[in-house]
Amino acid sequence: MVRLEDYGAWEEALKALEESRKALLALLKGGDSHWLSTPIREGAWTPLMVAEHIALVEDSTARVLRRLRRMAAGENLPPVPVKPGEFKDGKPQAPEGVRPKGGLSLEEVLALLERARAFLLEEAAKADPQNPATFPHPFFGELNPLGWLRAAAYHEAHHLKALQEASR
Repeated sequence: MVRLEDYGAWEEALKALEESRKALLALLKGGDSHWLSTPIREGAWTPLMVAEHIALVEDSTARVLRRLRRMAAGENLPPVPVKPGEFKDGKPQAPEGVRPKGGLSLEEVLALLERARAFLLEEAAKADPQNPATFPHPFFGELNPLGWLRAAAYHEAHHLKALQEASR
């Protein structure tokens, strides 16, 4: 069972993101081109696609943090449709907007990860961890800014663990 609370307070979640990113970058940079472009198991994504997915989720998370900040400031924002998460064989499936397209080089994926993390950290720096506004996560339900930051930390750690196991 996933417990987002395990990712702690705001600063602890940021620290978890920092640590998982260091490990992810080391793994990607240390991987040979064959491993990086081979699915980690039958029917799965390649390590480069997993990293692309992580970047897409972080970009999406940053946009949610921005939206929550704007909502707290009293802006009247149009509703955003959010579909509940789907499961296949008991596993959560990435929503369409954060599915990797693939075909990117290691350099392109590293640049994507860097841009997404910079955007996430920029929005996290502007966010109020005590902001009570929420936005629905496809799998975790209504989350406030801290919940979204914790979800990002969990997400990267989850995929990092799978990549580390596949690299052995």
